[in-house]
Amino acid sequence: MKQKQLFAGTRSIPSLRIVSLLTVFLLGGTTNLFAQNRDAYGVWARGGDVDFKDYPYKGVEHQHRWSDIEKKDGVFDWKSVDSVLKDAAANDSYVFLSINVAQDAPHWIYKKGVEKYTTKGHRHTGPYPDHLDPKHIAYYHRMIDAFGKHVRSLPERLLKRVVFIQVKTGSTGDEAPHKGVPTDKNFEMSDKDWEAYRLAAFKQFHTAFQQGSGPVIPLMYTSVVYDKGERKLLQWISENVKGGWGTKMGGTGQGYQINSEVPRTEEILQHTIDAAENDTYELFTRCEMDQGWKEGIFEKNIKQAFYWTSLSAVHSGLSMWNITTSARNWHHKNDYWEDFNFFNKYAGQTHSVDATAAFCALREGLDSSDTVKFPESEFGEASIKNEERYLAICASRSAYGAKMDDVNGVLAGMMKQRRGQQGLNDSGWEIFRGNYERFLHQIDPDQTSVGWWRVGGKITSSSPVYGRFARGFEHKSGKDAMAFDIKDSFFAGKPLSGAYPITVRVVYYDKGKGQWALEYDAVRKPNKRAVVVKKTDSGKWKEKIVTLKDAHFGNRGRNGSDLSLINTDDEDDIFHIIEVERVKSAR
Repeated sequence: MKQKQLFAGTRSIPSLRIVSLLTVFLLGGTTNLFAQNRDAYGVWARGGDVDFKDYPYKGVEHQHRWSDIEKKDGVFDWKSVDSVLKDAAANDSYVFLSINVAQDAPHWIYKKGVEKYTTKGHRHTGPYPDHLDPKHIAYYHRMIDAFGKHVRSLPERLLKRVVFIQVKTGSTGDEAPHKGVPTDKNFEMSDKDWEAYRLAAFKQFHTAFQQGSGPVIPLMYTSVVYDKGERKLLQWISENVKGGWGTKMGGTGQGYQINSEVPRTEEILQHTIDAAENDTYELFTRCEMDQGWKEGIFEKNIKQAFYWTSLSAVHSGLSMWNITTSARNWHHKNDYWEDFNFFNKYAGQTHSVDATAAFCALREGLDSSDTVKFPESEFGEASIKNEERYLAICASRSAYGAKMDDVNGVLAGMMKQRRGQQGLNDSGWEIFRGNYERFLHQIDPDQTSVGWWRVGGKITSSSPVYGRFARGFEHKSGKDAMAFDIKDSFFAGKPLSGAYPITVRVVYYDKGKGQWALEYDAVRKPNKRAVVVKKTDSGKWKEKIVTLKDAHFGNRGRNGSDLSLINTDDEDDIFHIIEVERVKSAR
């Protein structure tokens, strides 16, 4: 292949942080906020045969190959697309569609003169088309146009099953021109050429699915937010794409307490959960659970790992959790659904004012990058590669169960960490430092409670799922009251004042024979005692559910709280989660 000047320039694009990109572009546009189909948020099946009687998955991801859609030049066969949409209508479920390109391009394009190449160093060796060949671009864009025309012309009963179209420009949807290294260096592409190629495709998808007459179909993109700093791509999307847009959140649904989870999610969160009224877009997100559930951080206790991954994913603002076939089969075989049920309950509750529930799952994240909590003078240099710092941090919490099973596991990248780590680690780099929560926040957690890890002792395959993390009282240090604040907008910015009943669920560790109490801000009493729970020393996790008929929730309780857990004696108590829910009649 001769080098083409279709997309001029060879300079690599520098990495940019999501913070500056999203803040500037998402808040600076003119498109009105689009209300997403939040009923579609939840657990999805990542392809394969799905039995909706087995579990009520929200939808199914369907990938199609360009080579199957257009087997002959200019002849498009959409039977496979129509078939999955008819199935979705029959099952009252949803679908997101995509067409794989790159090595899945039809081979007839090579007979038409498009050059091809192969790669080495990866199982996907090709052949790949010369992406910059004008003939290839013309064929590719024609396919996109035909795809859009077909989907937008579908009858309403099928069209409403389409949640979004995933924009695919590269190999396997990972948005690189190829896997591995080209055997012919002439086919290597600069970052700038690849960016220009993708931008041209983005414009074609925009035209096909969002311009002209017909319904506006939301689009989802990969590698425009945090994988690389493609400023031009993100800016163009923010200024032109209608109906909101989505992004893939790698790692978010593939494990919990994985390095760099804070920078991966912190700016996305403000556009997914209670987005500001003047926000240009309401983002939706997706992540798939791949085969990693069989190894790494999942290996010691699969149920526990899935459960805490679901809590972490909700906390991260994940909208759709795509579960691979083998993981779905495992859930069916083990009849375990608590993780899926929790995610389905909260994923679509992105607006506090109309949410039905709120939660706070108690934990302490030992973030090695936190030099305020863990000063370098005491714990060593703050570096992701400093093994001794992780060990020292956990040693300071060893009395509460913290330890490092495999310190080398946190020194690797995200993929190697979640799939290659041997055992569990209780310290990480740029991990969430506090509780997993939505609309229910603990007030001053470190000043009023202590973190716990591996509650009940060594974690085995039969350990209870709740015991991975927790928080508790510490009577000897005066930490006898844990206060919680329900987000004011949950009640439309004013106190509930007993307008309707609220249920509160508390999960606690039944160790010892002491007592604890739940207090709340009631209409006539700011710190009214709802219940006193006496433990029975069963060594099991138990739940207590109470209904409050006179809740005021005006932040008049302890430390400006709405709810409080109170230690009523000198025996410490340990808790997993507190949930607040509107009774069904009030929804």
